[in-house]
Amino acid sequence: MKRWIWIGVVVTLGLLSLGAVAHSQGADRERGMREHFGHRGGDRMLAMLDNERVRTALGLSDEQANRLRQVMVDAEKSALKTRADLGVRRIELRELMRADQPDRDAVMKKVQEISDLRGQLMKQRIESLLASKAILTPEQQQKIRAFMHREGREGFRGRRSFDRRLPRGPMAPGGPPAPPPPGDSPDQ
Repeated sequence: MKRWIWIGVVVTLGLLSLGAVAHSQGADRERGMREHFGHRGGDRMLAMLDNERVRTALGLSDEQANRLRQVMVDAEKSALKTRADLGVRRIELRELMRADQPDRDAVMKKVQEISDLRGQLMKQRIESLLASKAILTPEQQQKIRAFMHREGREGFRGRRSFDRRLPRGPMAPGGPPAPPPPGDSPDQ
């Protein structure tokens, strides 16, 4: 009887550890998606650099826009490579943890590799931010911060980058409701 209890405990601990690894991978994947499509989205920033109104509003020269574009493209490429390495290490960790008796040293080494890659990603982000700040004047940095703060607070619903609210009509999202068609009034 005691043997079955111990087997149950070992199986439960194994399932819990696999669940923790899977949860960690899911959280990292979700964070990666947020970074790609969210407020750090590289595609959106690159599109803003191509927008003449944005460049004019920020006072960016063509040379500044080109240098910023290069910083963002280089950062995007290096982050993509690092995230791929991180994904491979997570798979390797998952496979190490599948063993009935995982090699503790190998598991801990893999965890350290994952931790190092996460640190590398953070350093890459900071390096690209510092490189971008070196290109911009303090006034341009302040304008960008104000713009990003406003966009973060208001979102992009019904907006175009650096434009004021678009006119709202009956069919526009968030606009007033369309009047009911003739003959559908509740008085009839």
